[in-house]
Amino acid sequence: MASERQGERELIEKLYSYLLYRRYLNPSLIDFIDQIQSYEYIPEITRVAEDMGIHASTVWKFMNLLKSKGLRFLGVIEVSKLNAEVVTIILNEYVPYERLFKSLMREYAPVLPWGTAITYIIPRGTAETFLNELLPTLPREPKEVIKSTYSIVGRPNLKRYYDVKSREIIIDWEDLANMIRAAPRESIPREFLRRGRVDDIDLFILRKLEINPFESLRKVTEELNREMKPVSSVNYIRVLRHFKNHIEARGALKGVRLDTTPLYPYDTVYVKTVIKGNPAEIHRVSKVLTTHPMFPEAFLNPSEGVSVINAFIPLTRLFSYSKFLDSLRNEGMLKEWSVTYLDRDGWRKFALPITLFSKPVNVLVREGSDEFVEEIDINPPTPPLNKLRKLRS
Repeated sequence: MASERQGERELIEKLYSYLLYRRYLNPSLIDFIDQIQSYEYIPEITRVAEDMGIHASTVWKFMNLLKSKGLRFLGVIEVSKLNAEVVTIILNEYVPYERLFKSLMREYAPVLPWGTAITYIIPRGTAETFLNELLPTLPREPKEVIKSTYSIVGRPNLKRYYDVKSREIIIDWEDLANMIRAAPRESIPREFLRRGRVDDIDLFILRKLEINPFESLRKVTEELNREMKPVSSVNYIRVLRHFKNHIEARGALKGVRLDTTPLYPYDTVYVKTVIKGNPAEIHRVSKVLTTHPMFPEAFLNPSEGVSVINAFIPLTRLFSYSKFLDSLRNEGMLKEWSVTYLDRDGWRKFALPITLFSKPVNVLVREGSDEFVEEIDINPPTPPLNKLRKLRS
């Protein structure tokens, strides 16, 4: 009985916290989020204050308010600028996380009702070598393997898709279809290798700024020396030089986005959608969908005309989502679509691997090391119930 009461209390606390998250998405806070997301780099607080016409202390007030509610910003990394690509593997067999190669893993989730979905990031052009080494370690041939060379990380447009009165994320499939129809057909990003090597210091900086984009580089320097234990201590000036010359100059860090997962209803299902068709059309569909808070990111392979779109869809809207996808197919915006439903309880995300370019991928798979693997907390800590009550207005 005691454990049941504890479970009920935890559920009530989660529901209460969730309602408070949404309560504080007022127009002023949405304007602030929109401004922070508008930059193609990580902005300084003074720059945000100047552009919004407010004092820097007010910016910090907004930042602390978001943090106190469990909301956070994440850094936006463009994988193609790192000379990297993403491999998505979907299996019809369930494989526990502990049995898988982890060093280059970006995401893991069980598939409903049975199976496994895994995402890896690997050096550009090494997919065949990687898969030849990895696939024999799996219990069976994958149902699907998708190689992606370009990513679109969404910046949720809360001004359009969040209703302040009902405090709900708006899902209007017809509106999204109209947005896709009206969207211009943009040129597909060119696929080419960038000159210059990305090293472990660059990757360490990126992984820290992906998780906490407003962390100071001095703090990153301290963490680098503590976690990587280099033979010679790395100083702040060297870290700053790497950030300026290797990350900013390359365009690998494209600003920040709000992590909207705490805003999703508790009956939300994590979904991987694979769409295939004309490259220009799937690029247009992916780009529009990732402006919606429920579609955080997409990974494209323009040369093969395929896109993997990650989405979080409420249980009651899953069938209407399928109808929406099929309507796009009927209109010729895509040729094929498929949906894989994932278990959110078993879902795990991982920071950018600093071992990405350390050794040939076949050697990394063969060694099977999980050193330096860092998991991203997908459920940020929330204040206890008694503190949340005090924060109510």
